[in-house]
Amino acid sequence: MKAFARNLVATTVASVLLSSAAVAAQNEDSAEKNEQQAEAQEKIFEHIKVTGSSLDQATTATGLPLTLRQTPQSISIIDRTFIDSFSLDSVADVMQFAPGIQAQQAETDRYFFRARGRDVTNFQFDGVPIAYNSFFSEALADSVIFERVEIVRGATGLLTGAGEPSAAINLIRKRPKYEDGGYASVGIGSWSNYRFEADHSQTLTEDGNVKARVAMAYEEGESYVDFSEKENTQIYAVVTADLSTQTRLTVGADYSQRNPKGSMWGALPLFYSDGTQADDLSVSTTTASPWNKWGRESTNIFAQLEHSFDNGWDIQMDVERREGEMDGHLLYFAFFPDKATGKSPDPDFQPSPNHYVSDREQTSFRILASGPFELFGREHQLTAGALYAEQDVNATSYGITDTIIVPSLFDWGNGVPRPNFSDTPAYTTLESHTQEGVYAAAQFSLTDEFTAIIGNRLTNYDSLSESPWATSDYENSSVNTPYVGLVYEVTDIISTYASYTEIFQPQNAFNVDGELLGPIEGSNSEIGIKGDFFNEALSASFAVYKVKEDNLAINDPNNTDPLPGTTVFPSIGVDGAESEGYELELNGKPTDALNIFFSYTHNESTDRDGSDYAPYLAEDMVKASVLYTTSNALKLGVNANWQSDVSNPGIGPNGETFIRDSYTVVNGMANYNLGKNLDLSLNVNNIFDEKYYSSIDFYNQGFFGAERNFELSLKYAW
Repeated sequence: MKAFARNLVATTVASVLLSSAAVAAQNEDSAEKNEQQAEAQEKIFEHIKVTGSSLDQATTATGLPLTLRQTPQSISIIDRTFIDSFSLDSVADVMQFAPGIQAQQAETDRYFFRARGRDVTNFQFDGVPIAYNSFFSEALADSVIFERVEIVRGATGLLTGAGEPSAAINLIRKRPKYEDGGYASVGIGSWSNYRFEADHSQTLTEDGNVKARVAMAYEEGESYVDFSEKENTQIYAVVTADLSTQTRLTVGADYSQRNPKGSMWGALPLFYSDGTQADDLSVSTTTASPWNKWGRESTNIFAQLEHSFDNGWDIQMDVERREGEMDGHLLYFAFFPDKATGKSPDPDFQPSPNHYVSDREQTSFRILASGPFELFGREHQLTAGALYAEQDVNATSYGITDTIIVPSLFDWGNGVPRPNFSDTPAYTTLESHTQEGVYAAAQFSLTDEFTAIIGNRLTNYDSLSESPWATSDYENSSVNTPYVGLVYEVTDIISTYASYTEIFQPQNAFNVDGELLGPIEGSNSEIGIKGDFFNEALSASFAVYKVKEDNLAINDPNNTDPLPGTTVFPSIGVDGAESEGYELELNGKPTDALNIFFSYTHNESTDRDGSDYAPYLAEDMVKASVLYTTSNALKLGVNANWQSDVSNPGIGPNGETFIRDSYTVVNGMANYNLGKNLDLSLNVNNIFDEKYYSSIDFYNQGFFGAERNFELSLKYAW
């Protein structure tokens, strides 16, 4: 499969380059041929085009071809304008800008996302659900392959089946453009970072029915964290073929390789052994050594067939195959260093070394149909679909027999000498998940102003987990997931809405006896108002929501040691956990020169006794971005992210509570057009060099965010 995907990428790249050379040698097509080509292009799926705001493109919430204002959930879209302007090179970078999303870097090479007090576990590629796994981490995917990112907050069980009532992140991959062209850029930044990026779209046939697009990126460099280095490669290719004026076939593949060095596994201690906070450590502090690494390799292929019928109905079939490998030589530290010496007070303290090897295979099939129907003299919309998805993850851990000498955290030097890892596995784990689902949803036009969306999904979910400490195999059959939404159009530019849905989420959590906990069960409700202003150039929304969950896994407060022979901590199920809050978002271009993206989020998450079960998540967040075009040549931008203070109770050596103060990170950019399709850009991140923790809860350790850094890049477009 990997060889096939790589050959497909290489073949497509070669085809595009050869075709580009041929086209350059030929005369331009006649005006008549261009006109015919344009007419054929317009016929393909022309009836599913939606009107309204410039960002009315998302079907991530319901599968229905609705505008954002017709959709009774909170939806945000981050497009190439912000991705390119602020140099957001990965999905993790994009999530730092996403409204309502708390993007936490827990280590040098691992990220976690939260929304509405819950983990974000639902990822989609072009609407096809993909299970998120931090070991392989779609969070690190290079943004060069995506056209935009859609984020639907709240429960999305109608389309994804199992999941958290937090959010779904839909990564929309690039497709060939109508006109040929592309760009190449090169950048240099802090800590000797270099990045090369290229993207080209090309017509491959004279009639214009077959087009291809290739995008690639390569980056390498060091980091603000000692010993941490990166070397990343991303290649993407996609071909579309218009088989007729109403049928399109899309086939694509991407390959990525990440070869970091000096990778941390776990982060930094939050306390010294005397119970005082260790936040005076330098942001460059590490617990890694030069030999630590966490390599990842991924090969993905996909195919999509779309057909539109003359009666307004569409049918779409998707196939997604993903293969990933992970190979890590890692070392985990969990200790409270002496404030004077930087060493563990325990003379027998030993870290946890691990040569961790894992592979993952995912296969997804989806078919869906949508279109209009008439009932009681009015036209309505219907969508129905089916999904089959399976994922297998095999992991093997190798330990050591050596004794490790741990240096002082204050005088780390080259860290820990590389130990000899055993050739005999310490343990092996297997996880296998299969999901089958069918769903249907309809938008009923009750009056000219009032619509109702009613949907339902039935899901069969089978989960197998095998490990040295437990073997579990359970099935959830015919799990019912309803969806109800009401939208009332108050005026031509303002709508109000309400929605309700139920969810379930199988969870990979174990109790102190090594038994797998059952799935999370809960509900999500939301009411809000949306509006389009300045001739639909500016969108605004306000939502109030409430999430309730039962059997939610949290760390067992009475059993804080890992399960025997593992790094897995025992959990307990909590009933009656709730999250409630509100969100405000403003997005668009009130003038031709001004582009804004503002959001404010307030969230409170409580346990059944009313206590805060996630105090390490900020209750309040503000994310504000402004792009201003001062002239035809110059564009300026600023972004500011603010989070309120958080805490992590009872994690100190004597039960102390760690407190992280509120903080603000400000980023800036400037782009200047040098003429002849040449642009020079400067990005400065963390302008005021704010020192802050990106995460304080992962294994009750802390990881610092990046200090002030810059990137200067030159981009040529053709």
